[in-house]
Amino acid sequence: MSRDRGRRAAGGRSAGGTLGAVALAVGAVCIAVVAAWPIYETTQLWAVAGVAAATALVVVWLGTTLRWGGFTLVALVLAFVALVVPVATPHVLGSRPDVWGIIRGLGDALAAVALGWKQLLTLTLPVGSYQTVLVPFFLLVFVVVAASTALARGGRRAAVSAALPPLALVLFGTVFGSSAVSAPLSLGPLTVAAPRETGIWIGALAAAAAWMVWTAGRDRRDALKRGRIARTAAPAGGAGIGAVRRSALVRGGSAVLVAAIAVTAGAVAAPALAGSTRAVPRDSIDPEIVVREQVSPLAEYRSLKRDDALTSELFRVEGSGALPGRLRIAVLDGYDGVDFFVGDPTGTGRFTRFPSGSRVTEPAKISVRIGPGYAGVWVPLASPLAAPPQFRGERAAELADSFYVNRDTGAAVAVPTAAGLKDGDAFTATVSAAPDAVLAAEPASPQPLIDREAFPQLTRWLEMQGVSPSANGLETVIAALRARGYLSHSLTDGDGENAWLTDAGGDAPTAFVSSPGGHSTARIEQLFSQLIEQQEAAGDRAPDAELVAAIGDDEQFAAAAALVARALGYESRVVIGVRLGQENAGVPGVPACAEVCEGRHVAAWIEAKGADGVWAPLDVSPQTEVPPLLVQKGEQLPEFPTTPEERDASESDPPVGSSNDNGAAEDEPEPPAGEGVWPIVRTALLLGAAAALVALAALFIPLVKRLRRRARARQPLPELRALGAWNELLDAYTDTGHRPRVDGSRSDTVAELADAGLSPERGAWIAATVDQAVYAREGVADETAEQLWVTVREHIRERNAQVGFWGRLRSQYWLGSFLPPATARHRPRTSPRPEGASS
Repeated sequence: MSRDRGRRAAGGRSAGGTLGAVALAVGAVCIAVVAAWPIYETTQLWAVAGVAAATALVVVWLGTTLRWGGFTLVALVLAFVALVVPVATPHVLGSRPDVWGIIRGLGDALAAVALGWKQLLTLTLPVGSYQTVLVPFFLLVFVVVAASTALARGGRRAAVSAALPPLALVLFGTVFGSSAVSAPLSLGPLTVAAPRETGIWIGALAAAAAWMVWTAGRDRRDALKRGRIARTAAPAGGAGIGAVRRSALVRGGSAVLVAAIAVTAGAVAAPALAGSTRAVPRDSIDPEIVVREQVSPLAEYRSLKRDDALTSELFRVEGSGALPGRLRIAVLDGYDGVDFFVGDPTGTGRFTRFPSGSRVTEPAKISVRIGPGYAGVWVPLASPLAAPPQFRGERAAELADSFYVNRDTGAAVAVPTAAGLKDGDAFTATVSAAPDAVLAAEPASPQPLIDREAFPQLTRWLEMQGVSPSANGLETVIAALRARGYLSHSLTDGDGENAWLTDAGGDAPTAFVSSPGGHSTARIEQLFSQLIEQQEAAGDRAPDAELVAAIGDDEQFAAAAALVARALGYESRVVIGVRLGQENAGVPGVPACAEVCEGRHVAAWIEAKGADGVWAPLDVSPQTEVPPLLVQKGEQLPEFPTTPEERDASESDPPVGSSNDNGAAEDEPEPPAGEGVWPIVRTALLLGAAAALVALAALFIPLVKRLRRRARARQPLPELRALGAWNELLDAYTDTGHRPRVDGSRSDTVAELADAGLSPERGAWIAATVDQAVYAREGVADETAEQLWVTVREHIRERNAQVGFWGRLRSQYWLGSFLPPATARHRPRTSPRPEGASS
């Protein structure tokens, strides 16, 4: 048996096994890059795959050659951690990397080991080397090459399956790739669908089949080289040579048959095709992931007011009877100081399937057809829905399967692909055409729902209005906000940004005033700062026409109104959508759409909820008739100003609020003393905690073994201590690479351990003493048990000195002693008793 084991080990470490492992690693690199190229399309793939393959090959080769055992796995993990940042996320290092940046980058890279697949499925292809997207690829190549190398050097039976792990690389390209495939290839009368994808599968499977055939015949070729076949075939003469030739023909035929099977299997394994697409997980992903990766629709609001999108058809709406007053596209209830977005699903509900609706008041049936100007996952609908929408068109089944609704906000998405809806998609739905709900008199909370200290200008402006936290107070301040605001969709009135000035007709702004985009905290605070300065200059009793100062559009005013509502205790959210009906159903500057909805019809408003739990919509668009005029403190404006004076005033003075650098800096409080120290202290504490966790993980197994040894040595009965010493001796040999037999007597066991360094005299005394403690009626004395432990400890120290440093390190972390034995360790009824032991 030992001779067979030695032969297998030698075969695993032979030059053939090493060359085979190298060939597999090179093949894996080529397969990985070719299969994953459509996902990344960056030459950095070659470097990532090459370094991963070379490192895994070298570590496993050293581990099998030097017999590291379980420490090989530890070495692989350490090598991966050391290389993942410089190889898979090199942007972290940059030109002048700092320690904290590298630590953060390492944390992000390790997190991508578990979460990177979600990022790959949600990003638009190709992803290049963006952030940590290369980490899953690096990890896969690393693991595949390590597994293939270990199998290739593990003996004939294991080496046969060494070509299977690289198939995971082809599967990676299929699973995370695009639904679009390569164009069909015509070869005379034969047309090959998706030739690239089919060719990759066929090539990979054919290579795997060839490896299996070659590996299966390796032992026979080695035997022929050593002359064994010649000696056994010598008496038969030419018959032996004929047998060898027949065997070669059989193996050759088998290789051809396996290759043919591989080609057929490759054609079948190529993804199921339907025209120029295939079904991949990217096309049926979690809607929460898709929504989270979308750019905030409020941040994209101004793009709909550009000249090229202003009159572009987004969708058509038709109905047999009354239409709802509003069609909601997106509902945004979260705010992070930069954007309004779809909030945390744990707090605002999740996007789930919508198998059935509920009874609605004043039901109305509408039909919506998506136009060429619309793009995104959001489904334009009114809320609530009476039933799931009935989709029409070529993608009707796909849209129905990928339709999700957030029942808390009423927003809906369709994700047949991550791109969402496209031109030609259509559906019919039954919705409510009831009038807008009325805001509750009492707020939802007696306390503000925002941190007022984070919005000092907003808080001060509210105090200047002197309103109470009630429905009337909220409606009053929103009316004042709209009356004192002025519509502006762009920063300049140059080409590509000025059509909105003339397209609105009678609702067009009187004069153009520049307005920066964005709805961050700084931008909203700038808006309220403008209002405060104008009100202080004109006086509290000045009419709204003299208090016009806030410049912006629905993006800024929807965010400002939502924050005002929260400051007064009302829950709020921003809604992007369109108003339906005749032109007079809209608001100045943002008309309603009667049938065709274009970019100019898209508006933003807010919904607020009071104590009754009902969401009520509130319009927030600013007025367009009175442009802002700078007022000096105590100055009285003319009662009937002429239009030229207004235009000259706005054009000659710098745009109000065109830059917030100076004003914002004056209002910012100085940071308290010690504020700059706390981040350093916090980082140090976190690093200390992380180091403690790593140390705990590293010391856990040695600590458990130490506690087990101490518990054995402190048993109250000497017989139990003696048996514990015996078990400690066996565990020490197991963890240092020599697992003793467990199905014989202790004498048999110590005889086996004699080959591993246990002296026969010491082993015989240990076995006899433990047998006496187990079987003899009088047992053993305390002094004998203590002496037994002294002897065992001394021999374990000698054993550790024999195995060297790496052997001792391996024994500290090896888990073999915790595994249950294959058979019972002791058999009292069959084991021989020591002489003199009484029954």
